[in-house]
Amino acid sequence: MPNKILTVIKREYMTRVRTKGFVASVFLMPMLICTVILLPSFMATMEKKTASVRRLVVIDETGDIFPKLKASVAQHPTLQQKGELRYQLTRHTSDSIDEAKSELRQQVATGEVYAYLAIPKNVFQDGKVRYYAKTISNVDVQSSLRRLLSEIVRNKRFAESGYSQLEVKRLMRSVTFDTFAITGDGENGEVQVERKVETSFQRGRAFLLIFVLYLFIIIYANSVMQNVLEEKITRIVEVIVSSIKPYHFLFGKLIGVCAACLTIFAVWVIFGAVLLNNFNLLLDAFGIDAQQSLLIVIALIKASSTNVLIYFLIYFICGFVFYSTLYAAVGAICSSNEDAQQFGALLAILPSVPVVLMVQLFKMPEAPFAIVLSHIPFFSPILMFMRINVLMPPLWEILLNILLMCATVLLVTLISGKIYRVGILMYGKRPTLGQLWQWARY
Repeated sequence: MPNKILTVIKREYMTRVRTKGFVASVFLMPMLICTVILLPSFMATMEKKTASVRRLVVIDETGDIFPKLKASVAQHPTLQQKGELRYQLTRHTSDSIDEAKSELRQQVATGEVYAYLAIPKNVFQDGKVRYYAKTISNVDVQSSLRRLLSEIVRNKRFAESGYSQLEVKRLMRSVTFDTFAITGDGENGEVQVERKVETSFQRGRAFLLIFVLYLFIIIYANSVMQNVLEEKITRIVEVIVSSIKPYHFLFGKLIGVCAACLTIFAVWVIFGAVLLNNFNLLLDAFGIDAQQSLLIVIALIKASSTNVLIYFLIYFICGFVFYSTLYAAVGAICSSNEDAQQFGALLAILPSVPVVLMVQLFKMPEAPFAIVLSHIPFFSPILMFMRINVLMPPLWEILLNILLMCATVLLVTLISGKIYRVGILMYGKRPTLGQLWQWARY
């Protein structure tokens, strides 16, 4: 590689890594993500440790529900902390809602009572219970009480209808639904291997990584366009191309910007690896009670991170070079920021198409429509990576897709490079399609 290209790469790389925005992206973003992950668990732990026993008053006009509800609350995990009740149920001395509501509303307003439940006589017919509280955003408590009351009311209805409570529970047991992925294509007598799949984690991981992939491709490709346009408007490029070929200058610029992006990813990967391997120590240090669901997600990330990361880097590099080259050509043919923004907005539609269709394609990743779209170079970086996360295609198809992407990147780089070579030195009137075709044939 010529020394001049290396100089351009170094210049583009150092220009970006020295900015405050780059430092913020490298260090603040992982800290922000870590905070977002740990903060809910930390707040829940702190609430459980510091919250005093809250008083819940029940007005039971039926005279039958309160004893059963109190017994159920004593066994419900959401309403407890380490075996001790966090919510104390007391029955109001009056069994009339109209007589007690004024007093209880005053007690709720002053904080003496956390909330009160108004259970009418006809609850077994219409199933309506009223919940009054100063803070009604505590949906965990409300949903827990609603489920307990629903079970009591249902049992009463079954008993009055002559059905055995135990028999009804046996008949109403829900079906457990475990999901498994079958690997292997079944050809040549290959053994089918099944493994349990955590569907919500798989979809969440795919959405997050595809969003990051799309966001970085668009942001840094647009950055290349703005940089090219700035160098053209300020005529700095005229000095630069006097000592280096425009095609080499474009090539070095793309590598330098891509290297800056990969630096961000490298720091994030190192940070993620350290975090995952010391996650339990971090929880202990902050005194956070680890949630089982969070630990399951951490285990799944450890088990699937390597392959996903490799494919992510491959499709990021292909997608970045592909779109950055197009954006660089747009910056070269424009003479004002307004023109560049208009063309850039039109170009941004192409990678947005697979993002818009992604929800539907998640449901049918093996459909011919999804397969064909994933092999169109404009959509491949997003859609093929989505298919890899949802339903792994055969290895030969992935390799063919990567080869097709590389060939398209080389072709687009060659054509855009020729347009760039002429466009950066052209000012004034915007070129026509015919002129662009002539530039591309030089």
